Amino acid sequence: MTVIKRGWIWFLAWAAVGAGGVTALLTVLTVGPYVAVLTLVAAVLLGRTPRSHGGLPGLVAGAGVLPLVVAWLNRSGPGNVCTASGDSCTEEWSPWPWLAAGVVLIAVGAAIWARRGANSRTGPRP
Repeated sequence: MTVIKRGWIWFLAWAAVGAGGVTALLTVLTVGPYVAVLTLVAAVLLGRTPRSHGGLPGLVAGAGVLPLVVAWLNRSGPGNVCTASGDSCTEEWSPWPWLAAGVVLIAVGAAIWARRGANSRTGPRP
């Protein structure tokens, strides 16, 4: 396996930890405590592996996953959204702030990771 492929694996592993952390935070009154325990175990295991530290920007990118899910779930909003038969209606939020937050977090995490990777390949600056 090449160094670049291993770097992506570490990035994605840390992204899973970031996604788990945000999920635990936003669902603290339901499944959050269980997700927090799993996320903490994964963070400790990854943190104990020095090779994985290059993928730490994945935490930021992973934090953008849940806002994208919320944006998708509210894609018909904002406002009162009813089914085609009119049997049930739900109040939905605007998906745009959630979409923006998710895209920005993923882009920033990926940019930091790519920049750090570019710096490590070219070596130290004089």
